[in-house]
This record gives sequence, structure tokens and C-alpha cells, in this order.
Amino acid sequence: MRRLGAYIAMAGLAAVIFAPAPALAFGLRIGPFHIGIPFYLHRRHGLYMRANPGDATRSDAAQGPTTALFYPSLALPAIFASIFSPNQSSAWPYSYQAILSTAFAKTLPPQNPDVCRQPVNTTAIVGRISAAITPTPDQTQLLQKLGGALGAAAGYLGKSCPTQVPAQPTARLQLMQTQVEQLSLALDIVRQPLQDFEQSLDSTQQAQWAAAGGSAAAARNRRPADLALSCDGSPSAVDASIDQIDHSVQPTDPQRDALNTTVRQTFSKAASDLASHCPTSIAPTALERLGAIESRLDSTWRATLSIQVALTGFESVLNDAQRDRLDALTFTAAK
Repeated sequence: MRRLGAYIAMAGLAAVIFAPAPALAFGLRIGPFHIGIPFYLHRRHGLYMRANPGDATRSDAAQGPTTALFYPSLALPAIFASIFSPNQSSAWPYSYQAILSTAFAKTLPPQNPDVCRQPVNTTAIVGRISAAITPTPDQTQLLQKLGGALGAAAGYLGKSCPTQVPAQPTARLQLMQTQVEQLSLALDIVRQPLQDFEQSLDSTQQAQWAAAGGSAAAARNRRPADLALSCDGSPSAVDASIDQIDHSVQPTDPQRDALNTTVRQTFSKAASDLASHCPTSIAPTALERLGAIESRLDSTWRATLSIQVALTGFESVLNDAQRDRLDALTFTAAK
């Protein structure tokens, strides 16, 4: 059903992209994801996992497509750290540049099952929380349920490992959509137990938890500049993407018109949506930080979907030689 929902979403998004202006006021909700057009209408959320655009692209170039876009288990330990220890900083792997460079990456490393089974030390997370707040017996049970949910989320992602990564870029983008959705579904497992536990805390325990290495205020004060580094969906990045496609494909004048209108518009909206969910602040509670991460994943899913639809439509007007050149393209980061 989720795969059918994704296909329906693709059709709906394609209809919106090519529809007249009034259609752009509406959104489409499929499962846990909201495809809203225009993208700038989405509520802005903060998330403090940072990413330097150049670092993300260099990492993809070195590792090929072994990234969290294909293997979301790679992102889970850092996401849990960001939820429960916001004074820690980890690279956010789902940037605009990462989506394109991973979709078009040329190197494909050997399949390694261990990639899908990243260790998550749920005992350590539960232990740090317990040491900070001295829970009551009832709270201890809730905390143990939270630890079980963290382990269940990791186990769920361990079973979502793809058997292979396709070579064709638009097919890779479809795989990304599926894997980002799997990560979102895994985090849904954590939401209710975390909410139940947080609601059981009194004000003193809440303050103790915040003070025990998980202070959002301390993280905000120590790394304000790092928060601004998480956004790479700038107009210059979009321009660079379109220019690289133009240079590679060598389109005819009508094809270039399509590239500079429909494809550019779609890329710009995707980049803007991703940028609107870049961190501007750190939420004060773990549940709110989880929500911010889920919102940012939501924007990633929409971006991979819209980019895939736009590229598929553009490919339909190319000849075989031009499609081969597009598939052979390697994206580089904007200067």
C-alpha cells in the first residue's frame, strides 16, 4: 500500500507541476507525508544536525552511493543522539546536493550487510536519562518501553536494506523515497513511548534531564554558526545543477526551454523546501526535537519525489544519446 501511495503521489505531483497557477494552492497527503505546493507554505522547523555542503558532496564522491539516502540505518545513531543529546553535532545526510550527487554517483561499492545493521546503544541512552532524573518505578517502566522502542526502530530499519542499488538516476531517486519513508516509519515507533515518558516527568526532572548533557540552550549558545551551515539549497546551487545538466545533455532550444522552466522551477521548489526546514533553533524537549527531525525528513521525501518526477519528464523529450549523457552526469557542488 505504501508503494501504491507513492505512485499516486507521483501522479499528483506531476499534475500539480504542470497545472495552471490555481492548482498550486493545494497539497496532497499520502500516508505520513504531506506534499504541499507551494513548498514555502510549510511550517518552519529547527533541526540542529549540521552539514557543510562541500563536506556532504565530498563524502558522497568518496563513498559512492553508500549513504543514508539508500541505507537509513547509517543515519539512525546520529538522529538518536540529536534527539537525546542536542549538544552533540552530526552531519545531516539529506541535503539538496547529497540527493543529486548520490542519484548520479558512479561508484557502487560491494554490498555489505553490516551497513544495514548499524549498532545503536539503546542501553546507554536509557542509562543516561535514568541517571539524570532518578525515575520512579512507574517512570522506569516507561523508560524501559522507550528503550525497547529505540531498539525496535533500529531493527525495523535493519530489515529495510535494499538488495541492490539501481544504476539509473531516476530509479535511485525512487529508492531514496522508499528509504526515507522507512526511516520516518521507524521514528514513528519511538514517538508514543517518548511522549508517554516525557509527560510523566515533573518540572524538576525535566530540568535535570536538560542539565545532564542534553541542554538545548547550551547547544544553541555554543554553535549558532553551525546551525546556518545546514542549508545548501541556495539559488546558486540550483543554478549550478541546471547548468551541469545543460552542459551534459546539450539540449535543443525547445528542450532547453523545458529545462529552464519546468525542471528549474521544480528543483528550486525542492531546494526551498529543504532550506525552510534547515535549523534555525534547537527545540527544548526530546519530543519536539523528534518532531523537527520528522518534519525535515518529510521535506526530503518531497524533494526526492519532485526531482524524480521532473527528471523523468525531461528525459521523455530527450533522444537516446542525450539520455545517456544525462545518466553519465556527475554532479559537483556549487562554488
